[in-house]
Amino acid sequence: MSYEVYGPYLPVLMLITFIGLFIWVLLPGNRKGFDEASNLPFEDDEQDQRTLGTDNGRKEQ
Repeated sequence: MSYEVYGPYLPVLMLITFIGLFIWVLLPGNRKGFDEASNLPFEDDEQDQRTLGTDNGRKEQ
């Protein structure tokens, strides 16, 4: 079997995969996990501030 046989089905497979991932991302149950993941870089920064004891010129509100 070669590309001539499976080639026409690849765009359909990619479209189904894209739609599936898009729906998975938008499901309400996944929001909490994505919100936590989006704040991970900031949590590391807060931990560094507590460890070093400096605020690097920033004031917390």
